[in-house]
Amino acid sequence: MNCYVCDIEITSVNETDEHIIINAAGGRLKSKELICSKCNSDFGENIDSILAKQLNNLANMLMVKRHRGEPQSIVGEKKSTGEKYKLEVGGKPKLTKPTIDKTVDGDKTNISITARNEKELRQILTGMAKKNPHFDVEEAMKSAQWREEHLDEALHFQNVIGGNEVFRAVCKCATNFFIYKKGDASQVKHLIPYIKGEEDKEVVWMHYQEGLYDLKPEESSHIIHLVGKKEEEILYCYVDYFNTYKYLVLLNDSYKGEDIEETYFFDLINVVPIQRQLTIDYDRETLLNFFTNKDAKPFEKVKKSFDHSIALGLKRQDDHQRGELLERAIQNSLGKYPEGEPITEDMLNETIEEIMKAITPYLIKRMKK
Repeated sequence: MNCYVCDIEITSVNETDEHIIINAAGGRLKSKELICSKCNSDFGENIDSILAKQLNNLANMLMVKRHRGEPQSIVGEKKSTGEKYKLEVGGKPKLTKPTIDKTVDGDKTNISITARNEKELRQILTGMAKKNPHFDVEEAMKSAQWREEHLDEALHFQNVIGGNEVFRAVCKCATNFFIYKKGDASQVKHLIPYIKGEEDKEVVWMHYQEGLYDLKPEESSHIIHLVGKKEEEILYCYVDYFNTYKYLVLLNDSYKGEDIEETYFFDLINVVPIQRQLTIDYDRETLLNFFTNKDAKPFEKVKKSFDHSIALGLKRQDDHQRGELLERAIQNSLGKYPEGEPITEDMLNETIEEIMKAITPYLIKRMKK
């Protein structure tokens, strides 16, 4: 087996797991028989990394499980103050940087510091002590109050879709899938200069045709649907990330291979492949017309797709946060006692008190919404 990009033989020395849907988006479909480790690395550093950045917001909100690592934090902003927060997986916000506010009261200067952890606070106070030898770092540390607060307003962040590098990454995904399904690599060889960024081609575009498949309210999936028609000499592929980022790829309009139709659905919530029918069947004229007269601004269709994924992501974060609050309350109460000790009425009352203390701020936030 040779690397279909550079044609070098793939051996135990240079083999690599090529994720057909990138790992950053929770992709599990992969193969060691597609490209060599160098080509994998080259694509990973340019086009795949840009696609990963675009898909990260939904990967974070939906808390997707990846082969390696977790999705990156999302940076959001409070419109009222301009403060920026990082949203970790699960929806927990953290300030992107500490804040230091100074107010002058006569001959005194009051300093208020908001730090993200004890180590950061100590570093700030130590810096102040260097400028003021009489400043007592340890005394200031003792007076610090640690508290957990719920944000009083929504955070705003941007979602981006498309772009030349992303289109090339999507084309690579479709090409990978074709070869993975034992398609003749010579039928997609002409796409390699495009994928590598050496040529421009109009072979990838956003595709938001409704009714292609049934989508359940609490479902998020990745989809690849490949079609090759020998008689009409067309080969194309539909690629859909999170039921939100949707693309059509023209792999070949002079296709000489065999008829092929392959569909891959992957359920991101339950982390399993699923069987699902997808109804997309273009003839040659309709397919080529799609790329000639493409919808340049499918904004409303894109927004509708995002609405589904963001609503599902918020619900998953909500469920996750409630679970964390309950688990913490139980650990703060029953967790103090040795395992196997009989649970008394006092212990139950203590647990109920801890649960109410943990969940009341959350309930107040929900009521305000």
